[in-house]
Amino acid sequence: MLNMATLSNLLTCIRNAKSSRHNQADFIIPGNPETLPENRLAILTILRKKGTIRGFAYKELSITGKLKTKLIVYLKYDGAGKSVIDSLFLISKPSRRVYISSMAL
Repeated sequence: MLNMATLSNLLTCIRNAKSSRHNQADFIIPGNPETLPENRLAILTILRKKGTIRGFAYKELSITGKLKTKLIVYLKYDGAGKSVIDSLFLISKPSRRVYISSMAL
């Protein structure tokens, strides 16, 4: 199961990079790339297929002797330099779950 706090952190990292007009958003995750939750990769894959981001990659790091993964999300901008992402937010919260069909996206 995907930790909602981690997902919120990922979305916040993307939102902050977009606001700062960076080309990429970097997100550090404990563990190696093989142990990344499939849900997180699935969400990024959907964003890429919808044309919201250019793509994503990850690489292994060793920080203070501990294995970590750096997840890099490449943001997408139009010809005028405006971000393709208008808004990005998390609908569900621990106290209130909201379920929608994938067809609604």
